[in-house]
Amino acid sequence: MTNYYWIIAQHSGKVLEVKDGSFCSLVEIVQNTKKSELDSNVDMQLWYFNGGFITNKRTGLVLDVVGDTNIVQDQKHAEPSRGQEWVYNYADNSISLKFNRNFVLDVAAAKTDNNTNIQLWEKHGGKNQQFNLQKWDDGSVVVKDAVTNIIDNFKFLPKLSQNFLEILDDDEYYDVNIEVGNNPHVRIFHAHMVILSYRSPYLRRKLSTNKKNNDGTLARIELPNILPEIFEIILRYIYGGKLSLKECDTSNIIKLLVAANELSLQELVIYI
Repeated sequence: MTNYYWIIAQHSGKVLEVKDGSFCSLVEIVQNTKKSELDSNVDMQLWYFNGGFITNKRTGLVLDVVGDTNIVQDQKHAEPSRGQEWVYNYADNSISLKFNRNFVLDVAAAKTDNNTNIQLWEKHGGKNQQFNLQKWDDGSVVVKDAVTNIIDNFKFLPKLSQNFLEILDDDEYYDVNIEVGNNPHVRIFHAHMVILSYRSPYLRRKLSTNKKNNDGTLARIELPNILPEIFEIILRYIYGGKLSLKECDTSNIIKLLVAANELSLQELVIYI
C-alpha cells in the first residue's frame, strides 16, 4: 500500500498542487488551499516519496526543475536524475535538491495567495521553505504525530534472517567501512559489499565508484546526513529483514522515513 501526503507550506498553510490538475508534462507546481480528503480532485494535491522522487498521485509525474528555478511535473528520468531527486530534511522541514542541498523548494516571494508558483531557491531557512507532511488516509501530521505503521519484527524466512544478522555482528569478514553522522558524532559501521549492493540501489551506486583496492584498503562510504542510531536500525533491517519500533519515539520514525528514502529502500518507505 502506497502512502500519500499533502506537502504543506508552513508560512501559508497551503499545499503543493499540480496547476489546474493537468495531466501534461512541464505544468507548474503551485500552492493552493488544501482540499478535503473526500474531494474528487484531491489527488492533484497528493504526493508519495518514491526513492528520491516525489510523485503526484493523479498524474504519476514527478517534481522536476526546468529553466534553473521553475518547479514543474514531468516524466521520471533515469537515475541519477539531478533535477528530479529530492531529500526531505526532518531537522528543518526543507525539501532540498539531492545533488545540491543548498537549493530547496520555495514558495515564490513568500506569498500566501493561491496559485503562487513553487520554485527552486537558495536555502535561507524562511518559513516559505519549510513544509510539513500530512498523511492523506488518516490526517496525522507525520512530523509530529507519526504512528507505528511498520510491522514489528518484519521477517523474511526467520532462520535466514538470524544467520544474516550473525554475519553483520561478526567482525572477521567485513569489506566495507561506513562512516555515519557528522563530527564529533561519527560512528563507523562494518558491513559487506555484496549485501549492501543487493539491498540498496543507493549504496550500490556508492560502492560502484569506491571498491576495495588491491592493496587491501577497504571500501569506504560516508553518510553524513543520517544519524548513527538511525542507521543502525536500518542496517539491521538490510541484513535481517527485521524492524522493531517498540522503543522508537515518533521523531525517530520520521528520521527513519527520511533515511530509508535517501538509501532508496522503497520496500521500507511504503510501510512508514
